[in-house]
Amino acid sequence: MPKKAAKSVLLSILFITAVSAITLAAEQATSPSASPIAIGLKAVGAGLSLLGGTVGAGYALGATGAAGIAVISEKPEEFGRVLLFIGIAETPAIYGIAIAIVILFAI
Repeated sequence: MPKKAAKSVLLSILFITAVSAITLAAEQATSPSASPIAIGLKAVGAGLSLLGGTVGAGYALGATGAAGIAVISEKPEEFGRVLLFIGIAETPAIYGIAIAIVILFAI
């Protein structure tokens, strides 16, 4: 496995573990006698999920958008296909927002 891929996998595992731990700790924030730390961890978990989603979408849109512009400049009839790929690249941000809402209001 190349170094860059190994680093990405390791960072992804670390990020998922951190968000999971914060979410589990934030579950205690729903009790009537919730501590301020639990409420703060709930906000941090929501922020991390939003951060991960938007950073991932930004990276994907940068790569997809650059390639899409190159394709459209050569074949303008491929605009619809490029638009579809750019829409697919935006989904991590939507999932990040949905998870942040779930963490803040449902847990």
